[in-house]
Amino acid sequence: MKRLLLVLAALLPLETGAAVISIQNADPAGVGFNDATPATPIGGNSGTTLGEQRLIAFRRAADIWAATLQSEVEIVVRAEFQPIRNSGTCTATTAVLGAARAFATVSDFPNAPLTRVRYPVALANKFAGRDLFQNDPDIEAFFNSDVDSQTCLGTRDWYYGLDANNGDDVDLVVVLLHEFAHGLGMSGSFNLTTGVLQGGTPNVFELNTLDLSNGLRLDQMTNAQRKTAAVNNTQTVWIGPATREAALKVLQIATVLAITSPSEIARTYDINTAAFGPPPSSIPIAARIVAGVDAANTEGPATTDGCTAFTNATELAGQIALVDRGTCTFVQKAINAQAAGAIALVVGNNAACGLPPMGGDDATVRIPAIGITKTDADSIRAKTSGGVDAAFRLDPAARSGSSAAGYLRLYTPCELEQGSSMFHWDITATPNLLMEPFVNDDLPHTLDVSALQLLDIGWTLPPRTDAEPSGRRVLRRGGR
Repeated sequence: MKRLLLVLAALLPLETGAAVISIQNADPAGVGFNDATPATPIGGNSGTTLGEQRLIAFRRAADIWAATLQSEVEIVVRAEFQPIRNSGTCTATTAVLGAARAFATVSDFPNAPLTRVRYPVALANKFAGRDLFQNDPDIEAFFNSDVDSQTCLGTRDWYYGLDANNGDDVDLVVVLLHEFAHGLGMSGSFNLTTGVLQGGTPNVFELNTLDLSNGLRLDQMTNAQRKTAAVNNTQTVWIGPATREAALKVLQIATVLAITSPSEIARTYDINTAAFGPPPSSIPIAARIVAGVDAANTEGPATTDGCTAFTNATELAGQIALVDRGTCTFVQKAINAQAAGAIALVVGNNAACGLPPMGGDDATVRIPAIGITKTDADSIRAKTSGGVDAAFRLDPAARSGSSAAGYLRLYTPCELEQGSSMFHWDITATPNLLMEPFVNDDLPHTLDVSALQLLDIGWTLPPRTDAEPSGRRVLRRGGR
């Protein structure tokens, strides 16, 4: 295929050969999809009950994926929309939103492209030309109805609209697009804790995943090497050719933090840009990095967390503020730095390694904010008393979220995060991608390079019926 096209599925009529994805309601009467609580139609969702709106949102996400993939075998998603209270804490700030997974992975089925390689059952059915598990679903989906209560995420609820106009609420269609991708194949079969392959057989996902530190694919490694690859902090990449070609076109040139003095720490540093405020590359930034100092109180227990007004505002004025991650939001830290006169904010992670996620949304933030690793933040902080000169700059040779060779990095922080590590894109990608491990509020109801990951494992696009059918576009997505 000479041109990689991405379907803007909300506009694309189904073509011959496009997949059919159906939703199988597994909820009991009065619960989840059968909840009869009256609801006002919202954002193009015409449902008049809570349950009906949930099911319509599920169908919209299923139709977007169905229009993008080719299969002659129906893909069945068995779905539940009930309280999830045994998989994690549900508080005013955190909640388990939901999950989807392939019902099974299978190998050596009729017409399998490779022997002794596992495929998600929906993809295996496509190759086999028939339903290999006739009495079972292809994807299982579990979503948390408690998000609509005040105990989960406070006043934030599910947003059931079909227009991506979710405001402060959690856009269900976006989360569904993400989770359905896992069920369709963006997930491996090996145990992240032990490195053991399921049944001793690699998944097609693992054949496309490379550890840059040893030059081996996951299927070529020992159990110990696979275990290490899951926590090697940006060194594990996706080598599928469709995704790589698209990423080079879609991802922005990487922005780096450049320390010019003192010489002991002078180099460029990997960063994660914030979802809020102006992009670092849009404003020339060159100044000294000054460690912010604020009161230790209930808003933030450390004097380095930037959670309250800075006590050294005079020193911060016109400079770059350095604070630690923790307690308050990234947005609050940026607002406090801005109020002190800082021209930019650097947040050091509080985890052992990796970059802070830098999520949030606030139109009043006018200074750029970035995140760096704890190790880098500690080394910079140790030199601030003598003066640290820094600048934000573009690196034309690099793409955000990618390796030097242009391969998309997978999310592999040095501390294993079950449910997030390995089977997501790294959080340093700009613009934000659908398959990052955290929910990003700026995502539209379309598919990005994440859809091409499925092409790399064997899915195909529906056949084109004319030279340039309405609704197709060259790979493109909205910015921050």
